[in-house]
Amino acid sequence: MTTNNKEYSIVPLHRRPELIKDCCILLNSEWPRSETARLESLTVSCDKFPTCLILINKENRVLGHCKISLIPKLRHSCFIQSVIIDYKCRSQGLGSRLLHGAEDYVKRRGFKNVYLTTKGQEVFYLKNGYKTCDPFKAYGINDVVYSTAAFTKSKLKEKSIQFSGPPPPPMPNFRMPKFYDFNAIAHRTHMVKTLQ
Repeated sequence: MTTNNKEYSIVPLHRRPELIKDCCILLNSEWPRSETARLESLTVSCDKFPTCLILINKENRVLGHCKISLIPKLRHSCFIQSVIIDYKCRSQGLGSRLLHGAEDYVKRRGFKNVYLTTKGQEVFYLKNGYKTCDPFKAYGINDVVYSTAAFTKSKLKEKSIQFSGPPPPPMPNFRMPKFYDFNAIAHRTHMVKTLQ
């Protein structure tokens, strides 16, 4: 699949493996991570999902990225994450172009609903037809991404009642790295778009 116009193309990253390193640099400019871990997450891209789509210009420069994964518990649904446009190219409509390309990609594969989570980009997604929704299970059994701290607390309390035995020992005294900001994760907005 390649979506083309004269200036830009949207292509699956696994079909352009020579651009993986550039994609890694783009993602790490927004969400720093070790290069090894980032490259490992990008090389899983395949036709059967997860699939990383990239937006490139006619000079083959990586301008944008998004990753599409399946949602096992929601039939005909997928999860879009890591949507990014190079900061030098923002406010030119490229984010919407990439998002619409991703929607076309999954629609051709029979998906009807596209889910995502965001913090701070709600207006962008609302402008592109997304609506807020209840929290959803993105990957598996125990990974619900909760939208509010109160919701999270109540769910964790429910789960703690299920276990018996002595409490675990106290956690060691250390600071979690910035990218493990569980409060930020808990306050993400969940959104969905039904494809027409």
